[in-house]
Amino acid sequence: MAASLQTARPIEHLSLTATFRSVRGLADLIADGLMTADPPYQRKSTWTPRQQAALVESWLSGTPIASVIINDRDNSGWIQHNGPLGDGPCYAVIDGKQRIEAGAAWLGGALAVPASWFPAADVDRTEQTSDGPYVRYPWLSKAARTHFAVSVGQLPVATAKVATVQAEAEIYLRVNSAGTAQTAEDLERAARVARRV
Repeated sequence: MAASLQTARPIEHLSLTATFRSVRGLADLIADGLMTADPPYQRKSTWTPRQQAALVESWLSGTPIASVIINDRDNSGWIQHNGPLGDGPCYAVIDGKQRIEAGAAWLGGALAVPASWFPAADVDRTEQTSDGPYVRYPWLSKAARTHFAVSVGQLPVATAKVATVQAEAEIYLRVNSAGTAQTAEDLERAARVARRV
C-alpha cells in the first residue's frame, strides 16, 4: 500500500520572492560564511566538470536555468524557533547547490570550457586538451569577463523565509522528488536527435 498523502493541516502557501542574482554574489555569500550550501538534508557535490560546463553553455546560449531556492533565516519565525543567528549563516541553499558550485568553479578559473564557445577576439589564452583548445574564465578578455559577470552569469533565485531546517527539507523534497528522473536512454535519444544535421 502506498504511503498516504494526507497532511495534519492544510498546506501553507510559502510566497517565495523571485529575483535574479549573480552567481558570483551567491558564491561569495558561501565563501564569506553568510550562506550554507550544506544543510543536513542537502546532497554532496556531485556534478562532473562536463555537467558544470553544460551550465556555462546554458548561460552562453540563453537557455533558461532552473531557480536556485534559498532560505533567508534572518526572519522572526526562524529566530523564534532557533534563537538569534549569531555567527551562523543568514541563508541556506535549499536547492541549486550544484549550479552555484559550477558557477564558482567557472568564475574562479577551476573549470575550463571549449574556446570555440566564444568569439576568437574574446579569448586571450587557451590550453590544449584532447578535445581541442579550452579556455578558463580568467583567460577571457576583460570585456568578455565583464559581460559574463554582469549580463550572463545570473541565476533565478526564489527566496523563502521558513522557520526551521525541517521546513527547508520539506521544500527540498517537494522540488527533488516530483516527476521521474531522466534515464540514460532518454538522454541518449535526445542527443541523437540533437546531432542530426
